Amino acid sequence: SGASCDEKAVVSTQSTGELEHLLVAWSQILELEKVNVEKTRVEKLLYLINKDVPRTDRDHDFYIGKPENSEILRDLLVTFCFANPDIGYVQGMNEVLSLFLVTVENKVAAYWGFSNYILRNRLFFNSTGLMAKLNGIAELTNVHDAELYTKLKQLDCSNMLFCQRWILLGFKRESKTFDMAVKIFTMINSLEATHYIQLHGLGKCELLSLDMFLVVAILIAARSTILSFSDQTDVYQWTGKLKLTDMSAICHARQMYQEWAKRA
Repeated sequence: SGASCDEKAVVSTQSTGELEHLLVAWSQILELEKVNVEKTRVEKLLYLINKDVPRTDRDHDFYIGKPENSEILRDLLVTFCFANPDIGYVQGMNEVLSLFLVTVENKVAAYWGFSNYILRNRLFFNSTGLMAKLNGIAELTNVHDAELYTKLKQLDCSNMLFCQRWILLGFKRESKTFDMAVKIFTMINSLEATHYIQLHGLGKCELLSLDMFLVVAILIAARSTILSFSDQTDVYQWTGKLKLTDMSAICHARQMYQEWAKRA
């Protein structure tokens, strides 16, 4: 099933107890006097996460003057990574967890919602899975706007690496407001959007999801701007300034997605 920011896994006594058990487990490891593999692992996680947490949504009311909420964010990130050593911590997880935490305002619901989301999308939190998705986006761009794709190729941007943050963070930083970020994140991770389309005959791309079409929709909306670019630097500068101010791109993305779904 899909995930959304307002999706609240049933916060049962069992799920609450399991989270508390995990929180206590890594906290106790840190208190050990002797250095061991587990203590070293938790300390490394804390080091990485402590660099990112203070920068996470620091202008949002949920965090302003409320350091305890930043501590909850940190503790939940460490807990997830401690419980899932095969996944570990990837930069950007802090941004995603914050979407859940700010929206549901309940650490247990936020933790399990985030955990389920990452476990469902774990493939795209490593370089191999992410590159496969970016390759699929390149294929789709070529199908929907060959001229635009050719231009991106000339700019040495047909690998789509310039939009990897969009995919990893669910377009959060590209959204004009936090509320818009929640809406977009919810839509691209809804039940409908996470039923991947099995395709035949589209190059190497066999599975498509709504977020991939949103990238294509954004590129098509900005095609005149992109076609005027002279080098790769222009693309990355544009990417850094991009802000989605309305839902037109996501509406176009849904339209394309539904058209492909009919073909599948």
